[in-house]
Amino acid sequence: MRPEGGFTTLYGATLDGFQVAYESWGTPSEARDNVVLIVHPVALDAHVSGGFDGQAPGWWEDLIGPGRAIDTERDFVVCPNLLGGCYGTTGPRFPAPDGEPFLDRFPLLHPRDLMRFQRLFLDAIGVERPRMVVGPSMGGMVAWEWALAPDTAAQRVAIVAAPAETSPYQIGFNWLQFGSLEQQLQLEGKIARRAHALARGAGMLSYRSEPSLLDKFGRSWFKPPGATLAERGTFNVESWLRHQGTKSAKRFDPYSYMLLSRAMDLHDIGHERGADEALAACACPVLLVGIDTDRLYPASQVRGDAERLEHAGARVTYDEIRSPHGHDAIFLEIEALSAAFRAWES
Repeated sequence: MRPEGGFTTLYGATLDGFQVAYESWGTPSEARDNVVLIVHPVALDAHVSGGFDGQAPGWWEDLIGPGRAIDTERDFVVCPNLLGGCYGTTGPRFPAPDGEPFLDRFPLLHPRDLMRFQRLFLDAIGVERPRMVVGPSMGGMVAWEWALAPDTAAQRVAIVAAPAETSPYQIGFNWLQFGSLEQQLQLEGKIARRAHALARGAGMLSYRSEPSLLDKFGRSWFKPPGATLAERGTFNVESWLRHQGTKSAKRFDPYSYMLLSRAMDLHDIGHERGADEALAACACPVLLVGIDTDRLYPASQVRGDAERLEHAGARVTYDEIRSPHGHDAIFLEIEALSAAFRAWES
């Protein structure tokens, strides 16, 4: 896609154009008024579902498909990879105008930029107004921008486990990850992958609650300790974090990781317009879903944002999922999330 005049970000950088990778399910209506846009979280991709059609299961497999809460027999569901990612859409590893990869020269992105990019993508596939936009976690931050942009409005927006702006606590967790990722870029081989694994480990810990980790691992050993510091052993929780980090190092580019994590830090619906003005602009029904044990984006924060929206005159529904799993309940409590979607749309 090559938008006329290029694509200028909120922070003043410009891309002449971009490539978009996406997946879709279902069939678009003739008027293309049955489109559901899914906005994926930071470290995932466009493969949201598909096991029902003989593909590998997606990260929201039991939520999206025939007869499911997001019903592909009714809706045309589409998920583009985020701008700046590393799964086929233009990102830091793509060539800059000088022919060399962008790397850290890639434009800094705000969630509002990601929403504007998606608006251009929908324009390109002939969609004037999506029936619904759905986003969990970072995807919910982009979905906030959809809810508050009347000139590009969706018919309705569902935001799962994402606040209206990120807090210093949440930014601090990302700072811990940035430090390890910066080390990764200066290192090679196994040591570089170890640095990436540490970054991902910090993220994984923030996604889970203490009761969830206690139930899953307790204080059990993967490798019991010996008699010396060199034989200090490995707890099962440490082995799990190492495994998750190793997987991430193999599939997720550190530049994309830093870029999209920074977009989360920059998330603030009041940026350049004021929060009250932004909330007053909401012109569509909004569903906000909190998770009672979420340490990263607490239910109290999401619930408070729902109250702010309601005070501003918006049509808002708040639902709260009870789960021991913390932020990761967005993937592990599909039955409860499906019930919230069905009740909201009924």
